[in-house]
Amino acid sequence: MLSRCLCHRARHNSRGYGGFVALRLLHFADLHLDRSFASERLYGVGAQRRREDLRAALQRIVERAREAQADVLTCGGDLFEHDHVTRDTASFIVQTLGDAGLPVLIAPGHADPAVPSSPYRYLRWPDNVTVATHEDLRPYRYANVEIWTAGFMRSDVPEAPLRDFARREDGTHLLLLHASDMSQVPQDVTPYKPILPAQVQEAGFRHALLGHYHDARRSESITYPGSPEPLGWNESGRHCTALLTIGDDGGLQVLLEDINQRQFAQETIDVSGMTSIDHVRDAVEAMREEKHLDGAVIRATLTGERAHSLILDPQVLSRECSDGFAYLEFRDQSRVSHDLEAAAQEFTSRGEMVRKLVDHKQGSRQEEQAVGRALQLALDAFEE
Repeated sequence: MLSRCLCHRARHNSRGYGGFVALRLLHFADLHLDRSFASERLYGVGAQRRREDLRAALQRIVERAREAQADVLTCGGDLFEHDHVTRDTASFIVQTLGDAGLPVLIAPGHADPAVPSSPYRYLRWPDNVTVATHEDLRPYRYANVEIWTAGFMRSDVPEAPLRDFARREDGTHLLLLHASDMSQVPQDVTPYKPILPAQVQEAGFRHALLGHYHDARRSESITYPGSPEPLGWNESGRHCTALLTIGDDGGLQVLLEDINQRQFAQETIDVSGMTSIDHVRDAVEAMREEKHLDGAVIRATLTGERAHSLILDPQVLSRECSDGFAYLEFRDQSRVSHDLEAAAQEFTSRGEMVRKLVDHKQGSRQEEQAVGRALQLALDAFEE
C-alpha cells in the first residue's frame, strides 16, 4: 500500500469544527492552464489575457492554502490542457506548487492525462508534489486520513472507478478523482469515470472531492469546486475552492469559497432610438454598473432598429466602450430603421415595392408580421 505521511501540523492547536482539527485540506480542479479559448471565439490578445488570468488563479489558490493553514492541497484534474501546454507553463506549475510550502496531491484528468509525453512524466516534480500516475485507486496518507485517488493515463477512461472497490471499514477515507457524478450531469458535459453518491458512501468514503464539472456544487457526499475561473460564455455558476476540515471526533465540514476574478457574460443592448456612439457608450456603462460587471469578459449583442446616422462598427465600439472590462466584443444584429411612409412616396422601384407590400398588410396579424419582415429585408437589400 502506497502512502505519504504528513509529519508537520498533524494536529492544529486551534479548535475547528467538532473540536481540534485533525486535517485541513484545500481542493481545486479544472484550471485548464494554456486553454486556447478558440471554442469561445477568443483569439490573439483576448485569449492570451485569459490564459494569464488562469496563471494568476493558481497563485491565488496556493496563497489561499497557506492562509487557511491547509495540511494538503488537492487537485481534481485538468490542471492544464495537454494539447496546448507549453514547457514554460509546465515549469510555472512546478515552481508555483513547489513553493507552496505544503504537500500537493494531483489526480490527472481527461484534459491532462499522464501519458508518456505529459509534463507529469518528463518534468522533475518537487518532493512536496505527488501525481497519481496510476489508473487504480491507491491511498495516500496525511495525518490520520487516507486520500484514495487515481489518474487518467489516457484521455478516454470509461470505466466506473468504484464498481469493484472493496469497502473500507476502519479509519477516515476521502476520495479524490476527476469523475462524473451521474446524478447531476450538467447539460452538454461528456461524462467520464461515472460514479454515484450511493457508491461513495457504500465504499466507506467520508467525502469525494471531484473535478470535471465547471460550476461549484456540493452534496452530502460529493463536492465539485468548479473551475477557478470561468472558461466560457455558458459558465455563469460559482467558481470556488473547497476547504475541507476533519475534526479529531470525525466531524467533517466543506466550505466553498469563490476564487474567480473574472466572469463571462453575454448581454444584449437595444439601440432603438440611439443616434450616436455616445448613446451606445452610455448604455454599456449603465449595463456594467447595474449588473456589477467590472473586470468581466463580455460579448454584447446589439439589437433593435437604429437611425440611419448611427454607424455601428463592432471593432470601433470595442475600443470606445471597453473601459472597466477585461474584454469587450460586440455583435451587431441591429437593423436600420426605415421610414415606410417616405419610401412609399418615392417614384422609384423601391417606392413601388413598398406600396405593393404595404397593400398586403391589411390581412391577419400573422400576415402583417410576415409582410413587415419582408419589408425590412427588402429595404435592407436596397441599402446595400
